[in-house]
Amino acid sequence: MEDASSILIPAAVGALIGVAFAFFARWSERYPQAGSRRALAYGLIATAALYVGFAFASDNAKAWFGIEMTGLAIFGSFGLLGLVGSPWWLAIGFALHPFWHLQFHYLGTGSEFTPAWFTLGLTGFDLAVAAYVVYAILRGADPQLQRKPRPSAPSGAGGEEEEPQRPLTRNERRVAKKSR
Repeated sequence: MEDASSILIPAAVGALIGVAFAFFARWSERYPQAGSRRALAYGLIATAALYVGFAFASDNAKAWFGIEMTGLAIFGSFGLLGLVGSPWWLAIGFALHPFWHLQFHYLGTGSEFTPAWFTLGLTGFDLAVAAYVVYAILRGADPQLQRKPRPSAPSGAGGEEEEPQRPLTRNERRVAKKSR
């Protein structure tokens, strides 16, 4: 059994890195091409992809590669859903990811080829980022993590019907962003 310091120190360092990543994600919101939601989604996908590399260090690389690709598919889906849908998918993905790697890489047979400090550090990272996402959603601290309002139905004044507007092209959206 490990002592408390060998568990808490890597988790605390991971949590500090997670806080730094949350600040980075919030800061990247200033750039239209790399918003905070995108940075968080890519971060979730990247943390799941890290374990795919560890799979090649195992004795049974083919089996572990399949397990890790399954995890990448699951948490990559959470990341993509958080990117295009509700930001709550990001919070759920970051909150559930520690259960995956603690089960397989700290307590399970994956502990033979995955360093314990890495698994514990990533646990702290995931939980810190999940806490930031939940805080940002509930408090409105990050505009990128708010649900986008649905367009309301046009109301015709004086019985006149407004002509429905066509969606903007990609280039028109880019120009509109630059002019803000």
